[in-house]
Amino acid sequence: MGSNVSVSSSSTLSTLGKLPWMLFIVLFLIAAEYFQLNLEGSAGYVFIGVAFAILFIEMFKSGDVSAAAFLLDQFWAVLTVILATGLLSYLWFVEGQQPNFYHWIGYAIIIADALLNPFNAFRTALRNFDVAG
Repeated sequence: MGSNVSVSSSSTLSTLGKLPWMLFIVLFLIAAEYFQLNLEGSAGYVFIGVAFAILFIEMFKSGDVSAAAFLLDQFWAVLTVILATGLLSYLWFVEGQQPNFYHWIGYAIIIADALLNPFNAFRTALRNFDVAG
């Protein structure tokens, strides 16, 4: 009489949890520069909203992770900081233009991710080991 019902949301969430979300911010900024997309107005507001949503996704993703997932997350964080720094340096020194507000807010979110996620992972590890902080 009983039927087996399987829910595949955990595999979907597991797959989404492995994506380097911060890389999308850098790729968007590179694409915006390549296609000369004007970020003033609604496109810029959407970018800021999505960037903050990605920051929160990355914060949730950094809690309760294994050692391998933590190291992989740190790899992506460092790579994203390198790419964002390269983009800002390219804009400033090669193109001769000053990065705009949207470049700086994207860079600040990337730096916040690289600084806050290890702290969050460490905090949750202490909580999981029942160590007083």
